[in-house]
Amino acid sequence: MPTLVSNLHKTVEKLPEQTALIFNEIKIEYGRLLEAVKRLAQGLKELSVQKGDRVALMLPNVPHFCISYYAIMEIGAVVVPFDLMYKEEEIKHRLQDCGADVIIAWVGFQTHVMPAAQAVSKKVTVLFLGERIPQNSFSLTQLIAKSLPLSESVDLADGDLAVINYTSGPLDESFGAELSHAALAANASICRDMLRITFEEKLIAVLPLFHPLGQTLVMNTGFMLGATIILAPRFVPDDAIAAVRNKGVTLLAGVPAMFRSLAAVDLQDQPVPCLKYCVSYSGKLTEEVIRDFEKKYDALILEAYGLTEAGPLVTCNRINRDRKIGSVGLPLLGVEVQIRDDEGTLLRPNSSGEIWINSPSTMSGYHNRPDETQKRLRDGWLFTGDMGYLDEDHYLYVQERKDDIIIKGGFHIFPHEVEEVIARHPAVAEVAVIGIPDSSQGFEVKAFVVLKGDAKTSEAELIVCCEETLPKYKRPQYIEICPSLPKSATGRILKQKLRAKSMEKEKTEQSGPEEAVKAAGVQP
Repeated sequence: MPTLVSNLHKTVEKLPEQTALIFNEIKIEYGRLLEAVKRLAQGLKELSVQKGDRVALMLPNVPHFCISYYAIMEIGAVVVPFDLMYKEEEIKHRLQDCGADVIIAWVGFQTHVMPAAQAVSKKVTVLFLGERIPQNSFSLTQLIAKSLPLSESVDLADGDLAVINYTSGPLDESFGAELSHAALAANASICRDMLRITFEEKLIAVLPLFHPLGQTLVMNTGFMLGATIILAPRFVPDDAIAAVRNKGVTLLAGVPAMFRSLAAVDLQDQPVPCLKYCVSYSGKLTEEVIRDFEKKYDALILEAYGLTEAGPLVTCNRINRDRKIGSVGLPLLGVEVQIRDDEGTLLRPNSSGEIWINSPSTMSGYHNRPDETQKRLRDGWLFTGDMGYLDEDHYLYVQERKDDIIIKGGFHIFPHEVEEVIARHPAVAEVAVIGIPDSSQGFEVKAFVVLKGDAKTSEAELIVCCEETLPKYKRPQYIEICPSLPKSATGRILKQKLRAKSMEKEKTEQSGPEEAVKAAGVQP
């Protein structure tokens, strides 16, 4: 089976003059891209990076991310993308966990990267992109410039490890999903066929490329076909739309928070006729946002579902099939989706249970976590930890993370049902609902609410709003109005942090004055 590296080589043979990347006003053709890839590959080789070695990658959406990603694979090493929001402790933990030999990072991250690299048990070579490179590190651009192109790529087998993508979450709950060359190439080719992407497409990378969907749907699929990728270092709605309009972008992949922001952009009577379709991943989009976005941009939003462990894309609504609002679409070609109960019994259509996946893009396992791997993989099937159902037409509806379901007095409550009711209040901008321990019910329902701008309401008013719609057992017992919600780099609300916050608050409230002072770190 072709690998991502061999796909890029074939693209260069066919379309060497085609524009591969656009970054601000810089254009890089496929021929020049591959030359830079080979030069960096040779430079890494001269730094003693060998097949199977881990190379961490902590760069924003700039050409050097793509160059580094493919150069690492060119010599058979393993890419380990890092979230740009990582601080020193998280970087150190990931470097130690994956056993990285090298980290390639933007120089702006040096205050976190350098102490982290020096703190791990093995020597880590640091390459920085940018000016004023600190001592005991190397310049990425100088390494590329001074190195001759690699004369021969390393032989790669389908099952060879290519990438370790870490799942999001706290350090002790985040694992590195190991993805083979075959798995990544399969997901990219499936994306190509599903969306009918050709070399004439222009894709915009507003999702960070460290995100699995940014890697697969934007970069890897684009390079496979010879499409042009417009790089956006960070997501700013007005800038993103200006880039779409000025660069002729035809496809945009993002997460719900991005589409909510884009739907609110004032186009000032300047249409965006080039945009054809968008893929929304990792969360629910309301029918209102879909309607407003599609009316404003005259572009189709295709809701999709996937997870890091699956490569990542699993299902998606289709261009040439009926779209069902609220559904994340049909399984991709070659992907099987089933719904099973806690005993593993296959459920009938419209019955809620855990989503199980059998896909050529599934991870090989979690890095150095055999026990966790055994929990999630069995006989080729991946247990996703997500709850949902399939309808009679095999469209998938995702309901909730299994861990997020609230069991109150024996009743199962899906937080999104409560969130949808609170979100209808005109003062509410965002809401997240969790379960908190309760001595009599097992768990109680708590909602965290962020208000719009200068809008005003009260916890009591929001509870009344819930009483008008929700049955008694689903109504929030507690509502906390807060300035913001904790989120990942792509805008996903981190409910585990809200649970931790509630637990800490409860401990503080239950302790006496002396304990509260100690908890705050104040010496009496």
